[in-house]
Amino acid sequence: MEEKGIQISKEDIKTVSEHTRTVSIEKGTTFMKQGVPVKRLYFLISGTVRLYVDHRTHQTTMDFISWNEFVSTFVYVQNEVPSAVALDALTDVTALFWEKDDIIFLKKHTKVFNDIENVMLDALLQWNLQREIDFRNLSPEERYLKLYEIQPRVVQQVPLKYIASYLGIHQDSLSRIRKKIIMKRA
Repeated sequence: MEEKGIQISKEDIKTVSEHTRTVSIEKGTTFMKQGVPVKRLYFLISGTVRLYVDHRTHQTTMDFISWNEFVSTFVYVQNEVPSAVALDALTDVTALFWEKDDIIFLKKHTKVFNDIENVMLDALLQWNLQREIDFRNLSPEERYLKLYEIQPRVVQQVPLKYIASYLGIHQDSLSRIRKKIIMKRA
């Protein structure tokens, strides 16, 4: 947390620990459903999840979230807002979690939870802006290479259909891009 400018006092560590639980989520589990009020804020300790929108005829992958990241938002949990997205565990996942009452208590009694919320909101805004810039300015091949550079584990572990959806292309196009990259490196 210190790399994000968040200082945690010993007292805050104790208070947060008392209100934190751990959960194991099996690969393939949908643990946040689109259209259903969000009940928990998660922090991934291990594993990878897929954030997506489920349309009637297809799904659009919005992002892949791996260890050492928060999943969901304080606003959704506090206000019990129905989720606009769904979350699936692509691998077995271990996560810390907090429910609404925990979050309200921790925001009232610790500085660190308010700081975390601010960092999360800033990161979400930056992610949205960068994603928009990338879609407007980078080719699918460049977006794939960027994903590979930033999240190599995702490219190695996640089914191609989800990566193609994330890139905004058909799976056949992704196969051609991957083949082209291999040919360039050979």
